[in-house]
Amino acid sequence: MSVYSNKTILSLLNMINEMLRKNIEISRITKAASLLLLSGLSPYDINIKIINNCLDSQRPDGGFIGNTDTIWNVNLLGFYPEFFTQREKALLWLKSFNGEEPGYGRSKRDMHRIPVTGLALYLLPEIADEKTLMWLEDTWLKEKNSLTYKAAYTLLAFNSCSYIPYTKNLVQDTCSWLASQQQVSGGFAPWLDHPVGENVYCTAVAMLALICQNDTKLTSVIYKAYDYLCSSQLKSGVWPYHEIEDGAGWGLLALTKGEIYLEENYENLVSVSRP
Repeated sequence: MSVYSNKTILSLLNMINEMLRKNIEISRITKAASLLLLSGLSPYDINIKIINNCLDSQRPDGGFIGNTDTIWNVNLLGFYPEFFTQREKALLWLKSFNGEEPGYGRSKRDMHRIPVTGLALYLLPEIADEKTLMWLEDTWLKEKNSLTYKAAYTLLAFNSCSYIPYTKNLVQDTCSWLASQQQVSGGFAPWLDHPVGENVYCTAVAMLALICQNDTKLTSVIYKAYDYLCSSQLKSGVWPYHEIEDGAGWGLLALTKGEIYLEENYENLVSVSRP
């Protein structure tokens, strides 16, 4: 891992332990812990009190506060085989009571959304079925080329579930549009020239979505996004973002995946850079 990744890891570990000490809501802590583990940390690096508090927050019906919190907590528990039973109970709750329409909202009463459904299928491909994937495809077609993070979650879900869309060239077209939204800085905003500008979250999810395509034509876009994350990182190892541990977690995951991808595709990057 690079110096940039290592700085973020240290900051995030300190942050989640301090949040635990201050009794900050457990869902924020478990999400950050999940992103640390997805980035390659060992389960032994996570304070066991976080896992215990996560389990204590599980309701008798198996769920947590809502769908989004349950998705992250199920992902976290997946790194600890000894909690298989609790994880299976949460999975069953997650798949139930969502209404007749496929897909997932932030809660059981919320409208179904691309970001929540995409996140669920990306992190938990075992819950995927044809109806939900087709719903995601149809919904993205209705909202196509709208928001970068919606495009990213759609691509991440398709890739994680090995889903081939019925719409011809949908993945290629979505990748092309997403790449076209990259700012001059290399970062991504919700859309090109968004008034608030680029941020770590939009950049990270866009970068992860493009990496998973394993398409060498996207290498320069991925490198520029990686460079943006490195250059915009604060000395503390995090990024300016409204929920700082959320931005840091996604930024770390993109950095670690990006470093692996760019190392594997170094020759292609050099050839693209040559005059």
